[in-house]
Amino acid sequence: MQIKLVTGIVLAALLGQLLPARTADTGTIYATLAAQKEHTVLTIAAKEAGEIAALNGAGPWTLFAPTDAAFKKLDDETIGAIATKKEVVQRLLRSHLVMGKYTAADLKKLNGMALKTVHGNTLKVENTKDGVRVGGVLVSTDFVCSNGVIHVTNAVLPIPKR
Repeated sequence: MQIKLVTGIVLAALLGQLLPARTADTGTIYATLAAQKEHTVLTIAAKEAGEIAALNGAGPWTLFAPTDAAFKKLDDETIGAIATKKEVVQRLLRSHLVMGKYTAADLKKLNGMALKTVHGNTLKVENTKDGVRVGGVLVSTDFVCSNGVIHVTNAVLPIPKR
């Protein structure tokens, strides 16, 4: 009896080595964003503004995600508005979110074109010598998510007045 059990375990282990590994499913844009240490400000802003559902939604979406260091570059007045006014945070998030999944390769092909944000403003795509810029901001790192893609940005895109 024990020989059959050991044989079964060995056979299962060997089959496991031969079968392709199952890759883990990617999380949503919000879950992926929340897992990144350099995006705590944006993660908290999404929560405070009630935008988690949108970032967890079906999409597909493309989020241009400023790092915490990018937020530190903002002036005191803008930081104060983000900290105290929900509608400013909503405009901020919605002006960094585009309907559709645009990887870095896709963005390169869109050189000279504009993407319309969820807020309604447009972001010009430029393929420059130092990389792809969207809305004048350098983008990097494709984080492919279950409902879209995140691009890390080194600056906060302009927040529309209305």
